[in-house]
Amino acid sequence: MPSARVSRESALRAVAVTLITAAITLAAACSDEDTVDTIPPPWPVRTTTPDGPPQPPSVSTTTPAPTSTITVVGTT
Repeated sequence: MPSARVSRESALRAVAVTLITAAITLAAACSDEDTVDTIPPPWPVRTTTPDGPPQPPSVSTTTPAPTSTITVVGTT
């Protein structure tokens, strides 16, 4: 039949578990997490309208500017 006495090792383990649990509880109680607003700030207001879905590149309908050639007299 086992002894009713608690061994020294078991008592030290119980004290260590109690101290660690108390430290974690105290740290959680003193945390700044509790003071943070639970409602997030509003999104910024959109100032422009969306462009819509992406479109494939379109072919330019403008005509290219005319090119000019310069002729200098006396050169070959």
